[in-house]
This record gives sequence, C-alpha cells and structure tokens, in this order.
Amino acid sequence: MFKRCAVALITFVVLFGCWAFIVRAAPRPVESRWIEGIYERKEEDAAALKGPKFVIVGGSGTHFSYSARILSEETGLPFINLGSHAGLGGEYILYRARASLRPGDTVVLALEHQLLADSAPSTVLTHFAITSDPMFLLHVSIAKILPLAFGYSPVQLVRQVSANSVPWNSPLYRAETVDEFGDETVNVPGNKLPYMAQIVKELAPVWVGLPDPGHPPGYLVEFAGWAKEKNINLIQAWPPTTYREAYNSAKYAAYFNRYSDVFAKLGFKPVGIQNDFLIPEEDMLDSMYHADANGAATASRALAVDLCRSIACLKKPSAQFSRETFLRHQH
Repeated sequence: MFKRCAVALITFVVLFGCWAFIVRAAPRPVESRWIEGIYERKEEDAAALKGPKFVIVGGSGTHFSYSARILSEETGLPFINLGSHAGLGGEYILYRARASLRPGDTVVLALEHQLLADSAPSTVLTHFAITSDPMFLLHVSIAKILPLAFGYSPVQLVRQVSANSVPWNSPLYRAETVDEFGDETVNVPGNKLPYMAQIVKELAPVWVGLPDPGHPPGYLVEFAGWAKEKNINLIQAWPPTTYREAYNSAKYAAYFNRYSDVFAKLGFKPVGIQNDFLIPEEDMLDSMYHADANGAATASRALAVDLCRSIACLKKPSAQFSRETFLRHQH
C-alpha cells in the first residue's frame, strides 16, 4: 500500500511539473495577466506606505467602485485599494491580502455577495493559480488541489494562446491604469460603450439565498483568526451595487442583516448599510458591482462618512451622505 501511494504521489508530481512547465512557458490568459499586473502594482504601493494603513479588500467591485485616493482625502487616513477580481473567490482574495498586511493595519472588507460561500474553484481561479501563482496550491485543502492543478485544460491553453494573438485595444482592464493608491483611473463615463450600459440595465438583483451567520465560510473564519493574532483591525464594508427597487423590500433587508451578521460574529466591525451603497445605473460601468468614476466617488465619500462615525478620522468628511440622499439620487 505504501509503495502504491508513493508511486501515485511521484506520478502526480511529475505530471504536474510537466504541465506547469508547459503552461508557464506559454502566453498567459489575458485575464490572468491583468489580475497579476494589478496585484503587482497594488502590493508595491501598499508596501511603500509607512506606519498603519487602511487596506480596502474585495473583488473587482472594490477595484472599480471604491477610490482609496478619495477615502484618504476625506478621512486624512492612508488607504490603499487592494481590490482584484471576484472570480478568484474569497479564499484567494484574503490569502493574497495577507502579504500586504502588517500589525496595526486595518482591513476594510467589501466582499461581493456571491463570495460568502465555500465553493469549488472557478475558471478564473484555476487559470490564474496554475499560470500565475502555483504556490497557492500549497495553501488549499486536498479536495481543491486537483481542480486547481489540472483545471486549466490543453484545449483552454490553445484558446488562450490564440486569444493572445489579438491585440487588446480597450482602455479598460490594463494593469498600467492603476495609480499609486491602487485605484482604477480609466473607468470614466467616456469609456462606457452602449453594450456596457445595456448589460447593467438587464441585471437582476443579487440572489438572497446566502449567507448563514451560523455557518460562515471557512476561509473567512480562518482569516479573521489570523488577523486577530497579527493585531490587524477588521471592518466590514459593503460592495457598491447597482440600484434595484427590490433592495428596499423586507426580504432584502433580512438578507443584508444576515450578511452583516456573518462578519459581526467573526469580530468584524460593520459600518453603514447596503442601501447606502446602491448606485444608479447611469453611474455603473459594466456589471452589477463595477461603478464608473462618478459612482466610485459617491460610494467612497459615503464610506468615508460611515467609517468616521466608527473610528477616529484625522479629518471630517466633506460630504454627509445618507440613505435618503442615495434614494433621491437614484430616482
């Protein structure tokens, strides 16, 4: 039995090594190159900040829909935007965030709603892990190793090589457009195309089946415990989300309470309410969670007000936003 296990392990290592070599030698997927590119810039800027800092963490909703520059200006506190891509999953996003956090820092976590569940690795993560961060496989459960190691198939590799032969002409989704705060700089209204507005217009409200405060995702429990050991402060913020009338219903009010309760039970300090971060369609970019520069400014100033009600800011935010202000703006 031992001999068979040893042979199986050696076979796996050899196969994985050969496949990883081929994948690393080939052009990486466009999406993976963008993710790694923005992480490199954001992590470098985070490392350059001296003393305790505030790190906004989340998927692409955080990347596009919050501005660390505006938060820094409004509060007088040092912020960095570490938003990346929700397709990576909450486990990877928080795994990667650890490298930029030091004792005394504060995490402002604004996870997209769909991430509050333990789930199988997505296509985005399987492509990214094997092509850009294979060391992540050493930090996941055994059940996830095989999907991550071999989830990027030879057929997909060929497709990605072909895709790389076509120049990327869009001003969006380029690593070089990230500034020294980790913010996106080209999500301006002028870069929105009609099809992007149509995508936003047709979006349905987020699903309300999750989360369960009594059974928080394992990755979140682990991260909260790690942060407490490292003396890192935990704040739960809200993902800026496209406004829908349904969010004013009792059903969604109960759901948003459950979302906040998940974090509160783990030691996060919740700030604000989701309704303060419902952005009108005209201020969104190309998805449920991607705001344009106007929407990001609105969400960031609202977050500054919420934060300064809960922590000691060095400045008083210039704008006082409330739920009523948002609802008037949305209508």
